[in-house]
This record gives sequence, C-alpha cells and structure tokens, in this order.
Amino acid sequence: MTNNRFKPYWELCEDIEIWTYRYESYRAQYKALVKMVNLDGPKHIKGVDYSQPRVSGGGGQIDLAEAIERLQRIESNLFLHSEAITKMEEEKEKMEKKLKDLVGLEYRVIYMRDIEGKKLKDIASELNYSYDYIKEISARNPTKNPPK
Repeated sequence: MTNNRFKPYWELCEDIEIWTYRYESYRAQYKALVKMVNLDGPKHIKGVDYSQPRVSGGGGQIDLAEAIERLQRIESNLFLHSEAITKMEEEKEKMEKKLKDLVGLEYRVIYMRDIEGKKLKDIASELNYSYDYIKEISARNPTKNPPK
C-alpha cells in the first residue's frame, strides 16, 4: 500500500468543496443581480432621471436586457455546478462504500484513520489489537492528506 492510496478520495473531497464554494458564489451573484435590477419589486418608489447618463458600479440599476443575459449565464452555471456536485457526491459515496468493504487489518486501520478520522488508540481498542501494533501499521502507511 502506498502513500497515495486514498489520494483520489481526498482530491474528490477537495473538488466537492471547491465546486460547492463556486456554486454558492454564483448564487450570491444571482441574488445581487436580481436586487440590482429590482426584479423582486421596488422597496420604495423614487424617480429616475433618464436624461442623465447611466453610472456603473454605484449600486444603481442596470439595463434589463443585460441583466437577463447575465442571469441566464448564472443560471446555466448554477445548473452545471449543481449537476457536477451531485455526481461527485455520488462518486464519493461509492468510494466510501468500497473502502468500508475492504478486508485485511491494514486496510481497516487506514480506513478508520483516514476516512473515519479515528485516533490510533480508538482503532486499537475497537479492533482488539495493541496500540503499538496499530501504530506500527499506521507508520507503514502514512497519509499525505489528513481529514479536515
């Protein structure tokens, strides 16, 4: 068993985290854009002087056509990210299921340490082995990416 045995699992977990962060970022952009365009209705009525040039970045409204185009792009990104996250979550669950089914003491120790995040003393107690023996197995199979 090499150091990188569970690396794809941790990379997948990191990818899920990154994609989820991006998804939340798109949701925030969507909400801000809706608010900027006042698609949820005005909070109070005020006059707008259309004879004045439009100023960007001041928190004012933007052109409706431009807003609709942006909203459609953001909705598309939200959909794609949602689909990707769902597929990655399913893959993660499959990997976890396969890892749980592994046999052999080394696999069980590494699974409990790296995936379940248990301490070596707890693993030794649960598997009815001495702490020193479990520590030796763990030392033979170091982890590169500890759980967060």
